[in-house]
Amino acid sequence: MSNQRGFSLLSMIMWLITAIFVGILALRIVPSYLEYFSLKKIVKEVSAMATSDSVTDADLRTAFGKRLDVNNITRVTPRDLAIERGPQGTVLKLAYSVRQPLAGPASLCLDFEAQANAKAGQ
Repeated sequence: MSNQRGFSLLSMIMWLITAIFVGILALRIVPSYLEYFSLKKIVKEVSAMATSDSVTDADLRTAFGKRLDVNNITRVTPRDLAIERGPQGTVLKLAYSVRQPLAGPASLCLDFEAQANAKAGQ
């Protein structure tokens, strides 16, 4: 008699449970990462404005806020944008956390940081 090969019903159920768990986790995480990549792009675009010395912090925050509105991002506000000016230029930093509920009391906490440098005199 030859040995049978393939999945048993129990192993099939275990693989199905694992796939469902990974799928639910991906559905919770992917939107947060898409938002992060949009914010990273926005910070880089706003930092391009900061190359001029005549641009104030309020101007940068206003431009940042307008881009947040266009992209429908509500998790971050213009006040969350840190602006540091120095001899090498202006550095824009954004740091925020996202808490995604998974099931019951379990939740997933994601910490994101975006930074862009604007060189002085460009």
